[in-house]
Amino acid sequence: MTIQTFAETVESFNTTAELAFDKQYQAYQSALKEFAFKYNSGATSSSNFYINLLFGSSKEWLGTQEYTNIDKVIKQAVINKEYYVEGIEFPVRDFKRAQQTNSITGLDMYVKNVSSLSKIAADSPYKTMLKYLKAGAGTTLGTCFDSEPLFSANHAFSNVAGTQSNLITGTGITVPQLIADIQSTMASMLGYYYSINTGSGEDEDTRMLNESPKYVIFCSPSLAAKIGDIKNLSTIIVDGTAGSQDNPLRNSFEIVTRHIDIANPNDYYILDVSESNVKPFLISMEDEGNLLTPQDNLEALSNQQSIRYAFNGLSYGNAYGAWWKIAKVNNA
Repeated sequence: MTIQTFAETVESFNTTAELAFDKQYQAYQSALKEFAFKYNSGATSSSNFYINLLFGSSKEWLGTQEYTNIDKVIKQAVINKEYYVEGIEFPVRDFKRAQQTNSITGLDMYVKNVSSLSKIAADSPYKTMLKYLKAGAGTTLGTCFDSEPLFSANHAFSNVAGTQSNLITGTGITVPQLIADIQSTMASMLGYYYSINTGSGEDEDTRMLNESPKYVIFCSPSLAAKIGDIKNLSTIIVDGTAGSQDNPLRNSFEIVTRHIDIANPNDYYILDVSESNVKPFLISMEDEGNLLTPQDNLEALSNQQSIRYAFNGLSYGNAYGAWWKIAKVNNA
């Protein structure tokens, strides 16, 4: 039996690991993907997302076509930054064992380790998005296009502040309190509006921002059981005794839960994810990044202690988007 060279062993491992990585990367879907509008920015350090081009109006044809100058459109700047995934080192001695057996079967766990980098890379923009969610009541990571924090009582569909609020004061976390707060928050979100034709000499047209909502509640694991009951049960125990009532919120929302370091785990968020291109968060992708595998002087690697695999070149930007697609319920 001809023993393969050390370089051939590494090449075989690289091919297998790259295929496993690509397969897992393509298959991965973040549970948070509906929270953000993700788009390709191209090779640029920043991009503009134009907000009110999403909401046009029609007018009677009077012989002249009107246009809006792109520089006058309400927009949100998204700045791209570079990221990497911490790499992995594998002992060379294990590759030498694989060389002697002419098989990389014994390196199968290492293949899985390399492919696991794909999930970290694919989830990275959404993990960063959670930092924006956590900081949403302040301005440390930026503001919405109206110069207000993501969660504010002074929002407007404008480049200046207004009077619409997506920062809700909750009454508590008993089931009746949660039901009442969720209902009132959903009602508030249905009331968010924008106006067109303002100052144009035409009658002002006020329209709903959330016309046909599809609600998702994002909460901590500690609240997930109670909110899950509110979603699923036809009747709800209202006071811890035998008394119960019909559940008005059954099947009216979905639940997403994830550990997030927020000050109060009893706070939660309600999102409308009904529109594919209107989301509370923006993610601009400049570069999906690259899996780095050893390519040069592979035979010489046999004299090293370890072989390294990494992922870098990932470049993306995060920013706040449509404030009317999310509300935060604060509980004391």
